Amino acid sequence: MSDTTQVLTFTLGEDEYCIPIDYVAEIVGGDTVRSVPNTDTHVEGITDLRGETTTIVDPSELLEVDTGELLTDGGEATERIIVLDADALDTDSPVGWLVSEVRAVSEVAGDALDSSSITDSPYLRGFLKDDGNDSFTLWLDPHELIA
Repeated sequence: MSDTTQVLTFTLGEDEYCIPIDYVAEIVGGDTVRSVPNTDTHVEGITDLRGETTTIVDPSELLEVDTGELLTDGGEATERIIVLDADALDTDSPVGWLVSEVRAVSEVAGDALDSSSITDSPYLRGFLKDDGNDSFTLWLDPHELIA
């Protein structure tokens, strides 16, 4: 990790997470997500973003986080979709994460990531502690949370 890294922070339910901004292609909302039969439970469906089919994943399913219902009955996304960069992930097509709220892009020091208490979760790289208000942000590994 370099001296500083820019991260995008977002929430899933009440918990705050982050990923390096290099993995983010764009953030969209209000797009129609169509379910696809016989897919894993963490796959919400697909959507068409400017003519490109994008798989929409609910990372809270893999992380076992209670977020409530992120989609309305009509399939309209009520929250935000973080579209991950296919090149950064070495995938053939983009993947979007359905999240509760996108918070901010911030710069963190290279030594701010603490991975000492992360046990066996393949999804977590560590956490960032905010000494100012005694909270922390979980740093996710985008490669592990794609369909």
